[in-house]
Amino acid sequence: MKRLNLPLILDTLFAAACAFLLFFTAIRFYTKSAAIGLIFGALGGVLFGTLAFLYISGKQSKSLIISKDEKQKKLLALHLSLSRDDDIKSLFKKCLGDDAKIRGKRVICGGVSHFFSFKMQPLTEDDVARVIKFKCDGEKKIYCVKSSTEAAILASNFSIEIVGIDEVFSTLKKNEMLPEKYVYEEAKKPNILKRIKLRFSRKLCAPLFWSGAALLALSYFTFFPIYYIVSGGIMIILSAVALVFN
Repeated sequence: MKRLNLPLILDTLFAAACAFLLFFTAIRFYTKSAAIGLIFGALGGVLFGTLAFLYISGKQSKSLIISKDEKQKKLLALHLSLSRDDDIKSLFKKCLGDDAKIRGKRVICGGVSHFFSFKMQPLTEDDVARVIKFKCDGEKKIYCVKSSTEAAILASNFSIEIVGIDEVFSTLKKNEMLPEKYVYEEAKKPNILKRIKLRFSRKLCAPLFWSGAALLALSYFTFFPIYYIVSGGIMIILSAVALVFN
């Protein structure tokens, strides 16, 4: 089942509503006819709503592939950081080919020793130093999520190649060996009510209250007080909610 694109729908409706209000208000003010205002307001809402839909959906389509890969990279980084060393070595042994062999803390393939240091923090000089002290023939590679500048310089001085999560992701994807299910996906996500509650903090109370109060005050001096009353009332209610629940 295709997931409902709620942000696109809401943004489109918001653009259409803004266009409708502007056209309706302006046309009714100049023509003194609510019917004509409604007609042009509806046409303006449909027109600008359609334009907004096409523009926003186009932007989403362009960024979808990039954002999907970036999300998978983050999930992969966390997945590898939480995986056991033996599982990581087995994964890269399969990825490197039939000639790859596991030898203690490394995987050897084609005369190159592959070391793994996947963790949440960047690779440090101490991590590189441990690989430097490890006596073995041939080249050395360290696979990690990301590296600090100091660690990268030290590794370069000893001709050790550092492989970051971007290259790790590309290699695993190319060999169709990305995890079928990431560790993070098993974590329980907060429900919708909890997410909404987290958005309301006491910091929202004052801005919402004064904005709502200003709109209610302006309703006494405008030809269309209902919009100000409704908008101001909603802001006042939200300010109370932000105060009470926090």
